Amino acid sequence: MNKQILRNVVFTGLFLVPFIPFLVSSSLFFPFITTKAFAWRIIVEIVFAAWVLLALLETNYRPKKSIILYTVLSFLVIIGLADLFGVAPIKSFWSNFERMEGFVTLLHLGMFFVITSSVFKEIDWRRWWNTTLVASFLMVLYCVLQIIGLKTINQGGVRVDGTLGNAIYLAVYMLFHIFIAILFLWRERKSVALRWVYGLLILAQIFILYYTATRGAILGLLVGLFILAVLNIRNKEDHLVRKISIAVLVGLVVLVGGFAIFKNATFIKNSPVLSRFTSLNMDEVKKQGRYFVWPMALEGIKERPLLGWGQENFSYVFQEHYSPEMFRLEPWFDRAHNIFLDWAVAGGLLGLLSYLALYLALLYLIWKPARQFDGGSDQFSHIEKSILTGLVVAYFFHNFFVFDHLISYVLFFSLLAYVHSRSSGELFWQRSISDIQIKRIAIPIVSIFLLLSIYFVNTKPIMTNFFLIEALKSVHTPGGTTAAIQYFKKAYNTSHLGRSEVAEHIVANSVTVVTGDVSTEEKNEFFSFAKDAVLKQTKDLEKDARYKLITGSFLSSFGFLDDALIYLERAKELMSGKQQIYFEIGAVYINQKEPIKALEVFREAYELAPEYAEAKLIYLIGAIYVGDRVVENKMISQLTEREVVFDDRIVNAYHSNGRIDKVRDLFLSRMRLDPSNADTYRQYLEQIVN
Repeated sequence: MNKQILRNVVFTGLFLVPFIPFLVSSSLFFPFITTKAFAWRIIVEIVFAAWVLLALLETNYRPKKSIILYTVLSFLVIIGLADLFGVAPIKSFWSNFERMEGFVTLLHLGMFFVITSSVFKEIDWRRWWNTTLVASFLMVLYCVLQIIGLKTINQGGVRVDGTLGNAIYLAVYMLFHIFIAILFLWRERKSVALRWVYGLLILAQIFILYYTATRGAILGLLVGLFILAVLNIRNKEDHLVRKISIAVLVGLVVLVGGFAIFKNATFIKNSPVLSRFTSLNMDEVKKQGRYFVWPMALEGIKERPLLGWGQENFSYVFQEHYSPEMFRLEPWFDRAHNIFLDWAVAGGLLGLLSYLALYLALLYLIWKPARQFDGGSDQFSHIEKSILTGLVVAYFFHNFFVFDHLISYVLFFSLLAYVHSRSSGELFWQRSISDIQIKRIAIPIVSIFLLLSIYFVNTKPIMTNFFLIEALKSVHTPGGTTAAIQYFKKAYNTSHLGRSEVAEHIVANSVTVVTGDVSTEEKNEFFSFAKDAVLKQTKDLEKDARYKLITGSFLSSFGFLDDALIYLERAKELMSGKQQIYFEIGAVYINQKEPIKALEVFREAYELAPEYAEAKLIYLIGAIYVGDRVVENKMISQLTEREVVFDDRIVNAYHSNGRIDKVRDLFLSRMRLDPSNADTYRQYLEQIVN
């Protein structure tokens, strides 16, 4: 086996990693996430296979012992056990297309850590970090195009997101690279040209970080710089560094103090970035998801304190402790938006401690006393230690307000691997392997595992992802219903990863499909398939209120009202504070011609959060169907005129109850409030009256 070929495969793959953030394919579902994740996994699997053979042939490429290696392995083992004994082990392993995490991603991060820390020497790390700095510069250029309007900001608004699709993801990407650039700015102090290059790059990265308007990352940068400066106030290695550190501290005080003084100034209030900091008060906090989900996470930790719920299972904590007041926010949370709470929920206190141990091990090796060995010392200089510590603190602070994603994980594990590789520890395994054993045993085993991994972990899920995209395209294309049916079936049956999302989209598009341009036989066949798929998914996720709601709504839409009630009532048991579930149950009762029962359910939903406008409207509609004028007038008095007048559901309710006079009044009010469309409203009114 040619060692050089294996080495080239390993190094080529590793040096492709910094450019993964740029990969986005519109042919995939959740393109900003899945494109990067699949490319990352394939690269890591190929590189890992080549590295295993290389390490068997050459002991120099085997991992070294260090506290970081042991903490990484401990973290993987503990989270693996948490997933195995968690609420939904299969879900914990595979995750979904939206997140592409789960234990399968942790395994790839572990492999990436072992490979890089084993094969990279200091010169290799220097080249790799500079490669990722070049990539960050390219990202800066792309973001500048977004700022000046030549490229679209993918998530809308003014917060740039680069090719990561999320401003928060871009922010932590820039945060990491700012400190890496500072590290090399210091190291290249003998080259004026290079110092200018790194200095300008740092300014450009800070510029882009600012335009992400991500408060956690920006504050993390300030905290990291503060720590860096404090650690160098008494730097005995370089007096210039001491002076610069004092200047940085003064600058930070002036910056923060000046902002506090002028926070009410017009230029700050008109700034989409700076105004985000001035608007951060208790009233604003109470409107954010973190205000609700952080206490939920703490309750979830209390319930399963040792090994937690398993990865990707925060939704179970969310549904159990859901507050009806959260109607203002997104309907479903799958993260606590705090990485430490997320790991505590996923892995319990053992999982949280094993995650925190990564930071402690990192800082320990950064600051540990020097050890001499052949070729020099494994100790960083004082300024290097402070820069790396500033990075760790900045990242730690940022993670208090968000959750990690693939690219931030890769950067964090790269830092772990880099510091670990500087350790002068002994090789983890030194036994030599004969060429015959490698050829007859190792190569076949490694090859088989590589092929199986690429096929089941990547190829099949990619096919599922592609089929889903094609199904969604076809279902909205004239004459594409038959193709949509086939693509939905292929997507559902191809792989487990993404199956839950496929089932959701099958349900969401089922009415469109069965009313499409296909034969009755095809419609019946698709309905049977859709029903089996959603019921199977609901059975697999027995305790998931969301899938009970999805199943109940699906059955209700096709007239299976009694069956729908079974699933909806179960959803209500699992998530008693979710108004949407009550709305669906009430709708079933309306269709069953039992408006009194519907009104009672709508009343319960309204009383959960009386300020919820949608609950008021639904309660009003229920009152109209029943003929309860007291409730009807009460709800109308609590709604704005526009909310009542322009809601077609209210029109339908009045029309169904034969109250044509109220229908006429609503359309006359529409003509008055929206005179530009008066003719259209008049035509509708004539059709209804006639």
